[in-house]
Order: sequence, then structure tokens, then C-alpha cells
Amino acid sequence: MSYTVMARKRRPQAFETVVAQSHVTTTLQNAIRLGRVAQSYLFSGPRGTGKTTTARLLAMALNCEQGPTAEPCGECASCVAIRQGNSMDVLEIDGASNRGIDEIRQLREEVGYAASQGKRKVYIIDEVHMLTTEAFNALLKTLEEPPAHVVFVFATTEAHKVPETILSRCQRYNFRRIPPVAIVEELKMAVDEEGVAAEESALFLIARKADGGMRDALSLLDQVIAFSDAGITEEAVQNLLGLIPRDVYFGLTQAIVERDGARALEIVDELVREGSDLGEFVAGLMAHFRHLLVACAAGDLTDENLPEADRAQYAEVAAQFEEADLVRMLNAVGELATQISRVTEPRFWLELTVMKLVQMTSSVDLQVLISRLEQIERGLKSQGTVSGRVPAERPLPRSKPASQQKATSSGSDARVRVDSAKVSTTTSKTSPPQQQGNGRPAAEQPQEEIPPMPEVSSGEPPDFSVIKNKWEQLVQKVKEKKMSLGTFLAEGHPQSMDGRHLVVAFQKHREFHASHVRRSRAVVEEVACDVFEGTVTISCEVIYDDNKEQIVEEKSAEEDERVQMVMQVFSGEVIQ
Repeated sequence: MSYTVMARKRRPQAFETVVAQSHVTTTLQNAIRLGRVAQSYLFSGPRGTGKTTTARLLAMALNCEQGPTAEPCGECASCVAIRQGNSMDVLEIDGASNRGIDEIRQLREEVGYAASQGKRKVYIIDEVHMLTTEAFNALLKTLEEPPAHVVFVFATTEAHKVPETILSRCQRYNFRRIPPVAIVEELKMAVDEEGVAAEESALFLIARKADGGMRDALSLLDQVIAFSDAGITEEAVQNLLGLIPRDVYFGLTQAIVERDGARALEIVDELVREGSDLGEFVAGLMAHFRHLLVACAAGDLTDENLPEADRAQYAEVAAQFEEADLVRMLNAVGELATQISRVTEPRFWLELTVMKLVQMTSSVDLQVLISRLEQIERGLKSQGTVSGRVPAERPLPRSKPASQQKATSSGSDARVRVDSAKVSTTTSKTSPPQQQGNGRPAAEQPQEEIPPMPEVSSGEPPDFSVIKNKWEQLVQKVKEKKMSLGTFLAEGHPQSMDGRHLVVAFQKHREFHASHVRRSRAVVEEVACDVFEGTVTISCEVIYDDNKEQIVEEKSAEEDERVQMVMQVFSGEVIQ
């Protein structure tokens, strides 16, 4: 006797045994009990979720000798004939091979004949979306006014390809993907009936591979049973189906935690040498980081379709991450998943993404960094080192000749300088003079001036009247340094002075000019230090004429002074 594959052997024979589609079966049973059976149905959903099986059960319920009944007996001649596919009153048509208008015309001619044995004629058209436009048009009138003894059941995996004119004439039922837990329970019953030992983790791998389709899961189980002589193990399933062991994902995660780029690249190399599908690995990596994110956010994975051991491991590993870190990592892997099937060098892009994950530093809330910076600023103020605020890091101003340097009476204003003569002398004593390209010893070469430390004034800040009087001079000096910047600065004017902080105002139609000055603020402040003979910091504001109010133009994160300072101090980056 020929072997019957498990997918056919375990086909549901009653509405109650259809897995995870109770929202469909319950509605159909109630409709039969109440005598409200529609004349056309559309069953849509992923493959292997029970669409055609449910259509056959509906035909059995309508033609059962004890019915119509919501619970067909399955033993009468009509039920047996429908189950075996021999019934003259139930016609299953493949929409892919019978898609032309001629086949539909023949169907329309046969519709008028009464059922030969049962009570209803049921036409089941599978993959109905494959019919041509002409064939659909030929069906319209029949669907709208079919004979009372006819029921149409259409099944499709792509309902969006079915014309709206057909959809509007059908009752539509959407079949859902079957959860892995439900698939595993069905697989357990199957292996028990077959007398085969199976590890639960191995059955979960089969359920994951089936992707919500019971038929696919049973077909894979058949294949695994044939492969495994001494029972179904997780290793056997991985070897047969080419699945990536979950330990590989956890190993990569550990390399990311330890910032071990060499180990991360080694894992990718092992996958390539073993011939693993990199696209499948990336899909698994995305699911892996999703599990970590859920575990990090919710504290556990009690609602996830995973073995207990895996749930515990995810909870343990997720404790090493912050939610923001996992979101960034999941986003990077998601971008790779959308591209890896289209690129010519998938290994390169995978390695690049893996190194990005390794190099991603732990994110810190921006407000926390700003608070820490303000603490540093207050500490410097208390030591008399800073007046006003800590300016953003900028190019160091050139030192003035000693004769032009302004003498100060405060010791705190003294600047640290390096005497070039002393440097030259020390160099000549400690090392032999080296010949340069021009033949002169190094000690005799003109010494390059070492830039001085930036000068921070602690005396009285410049008066605002001085600022206004010397404003044109400042503009001219900036133009000499950078013409475009000086031109933009000329469109503004001094608005107010707070200590050593100068506010420059621009009119509404000069927003672009203000933005440009703000981005090059360090250059303007450097020139201002020379013109106003003291440290001056600058910010830009825009005045809107319509409401006569002075409104500070909103700055992006990169332009905000405090953010720039945080990025410089902590070597950070702005994550959008």
C-alpha cells in the first residue's frame, strides 16, 4: 500500500479540528444552524492555513445525509465521497490551470443543473486570483444571482488581486497564520501517533521554519522523521533544514557586548564557510534582536513562542542592554534585511553591519550629558577659571607680540606661554642637530610658533555701547577672514548683552543669514576677542515682524551650543 503523507493523513475532518481558525469555523457553523448560508464565500490567507480544508468541510456540512448540519458525521456516503474527492456535487477547480473564459462559460452552463446526490452543488475554485479579467467578468452575473442550490467558495493567497466587483459579491473570511505554539502541539500529537521521540526544541524549529503554515510543518516533520533514525533532535533539524543555531546569534551578541570585532567577523566567516544562507541569517538576527528588545522592555518573554530555556536566556542577555541600544541595533539589521537580497556582495554588507553593531557605543540621554557639562562648568567657575559660560571648542587665536599684550594685575589672567628660545636651547643640548633639506641644522631653523592657550577674560566684560560702536569694525575684520561670513554677519545687529554673551538679531527674511552665522560662530567669536579686547560669546536670534516679538530660531540638535559642547567633551554623536 502506498504511503500517505502526513499533511494529507492529518487533514481535519471536522470544524473543531481546524487549528487556530475558530473565528472562521464558528461563524460558518452558526450560519448553517441559523439557515443563513451565503451563496459565495472568499477564503483568503497564507498557504497551509486551512482554506481548502474548510471549504470541503462546508461542503460536507451542506450535503451530509443528516444535514445541513454544523457537525457533519463524516461517515455517510456523501461525506465519504467529498472527503475522497469523488463527489459529483462538489467540484474543485484549479484557478491557475482553468483560468480562461471558456472554462468559466462551461461552469455557468453546469450551474443550472440540480445536485445529483446531495442537497447543494458546491464549486471550490482554488487560487481564484489567477483567473483572467474576462473570466472574472463572466462570473459576475452568476455570483450576483446564482441558483438557490449552488454555493461558490473561492480560495486565494493574494486577495488584493481579486477584482473589487468579485469581492463585493462574496462573504470574505481571512485565515490567520498559525502560531508556533499551536503548530508544536499538533506536531506533538503527530509524533506520538507515529511512535517517534522528538525534542520540544526541535519541534519549535520546525514550527519556526513553517512560518505559520500547518501543511508546511507536517511536510517538514515527514522529512525530518525520514532523516532521523533515533528520534528527532534539535541538531538533526538544524542539519537537515539548514537552520542557523540560536547559539550563533547569542555568540554574536556576546561579541557585541564585549566590543570584540575580531570574534564577530569570525562568526560571519564560519557561516560563509559552512555554506549558510546569509539572507536567512539576517532574518534570524532581526528576530533575535526583536526578542532581546521585548525582553528588555517587558522584562520577560512569557508571551513569545519560544522554549522556556530560550526565554530565560533572552531575559538574561537583554539585561546587559538599554532599550535605546537595542532599537538602534534592530534598525541597522532591519536596513540590511531589506538590501541583502539585492546586493552583489552580501558578505561585505553583513560584515559592515556587524562591525557597526560592535562599534555602537551605549547611548546616554542628552539631558544627562548636558547636566554633567553644567556641573563641570560650575566647577570651573568656582575655581575662577571661567567667566560666563564655557565656550564651544574653536580654533585658537594667534598670539600677539609681547609689546602688544595687555598687562593685567590679576594672577588668574596670566597665560601659559612657551619661550621658543628656551625650546631651541633645550633641543640643541639634548639631541644632535639634524640636517634639514636646506642644509641648516634643526636648531638654527626658525622655530614654529606654538599656539597659546585660549585666553579667557576674567575682568570687566565689554560695555554694550562699545560693542555697538565697534560693530562695523567687527564685520570688516570677519570679512577679511571670510568674506561670505562677514556678509551674512552684516545683516544682523547687536541686540543685547548679558555679561560676555552678545545676542545678534536678524530680521525675519534673514533667517538663512542667521543660520550661517550660527554655524560659523567660532570664527566670529575669535575675531570678536581681538576687536573687543576680551572674550565674547555670540548667539543669533530672529525677529518676526508680524507679531513684533523676538523669537529664538529653533536650532537643530547639531547646531545647539550645548549639544556641540557635549559632543566635543564626550566624543558623542547625535542619533536622529
